[in-house]
Amino acid sequence: MDELDRELLNVIQNDFPMESAPFAELGRRLGIDEAETLTRIARLKDQHVIRQVSAIFDTRALGYRSSLVAMAVPKDRLERAAELINAHPGVSHNYRRNHEFNLW
Repeated sequence: MDELDRELLNVIQNDFPMESAPFAELGRRLGIDEAETLTRIARLKDQHVIRQVSAIFDTRALGYRSSLVAMAVPKDRLERAAELINAHPGVSHNYRRNHEFNLW
């Protein structure tokens, strides 16, 4: 990871452009073209530096409440429990963990 990658990561996290060609704008800000911007992001994903590029909303500003819930589910019922939880429209994340509380 070079200095330009670090700058790209900072811009993505702090000031992502909200426009029709955001990756071209990111590149413009960094002095590179859209293709190089996308190549760098793909490489950072491949290297597991970033998992994804997506919006994170301020749920409180939107009037929502959130909770982090951990459950201890028997292994043979884990898949079904996850399906039931994921069916709820308010659930944004659901992960299996290697822990006593194995569904978060």
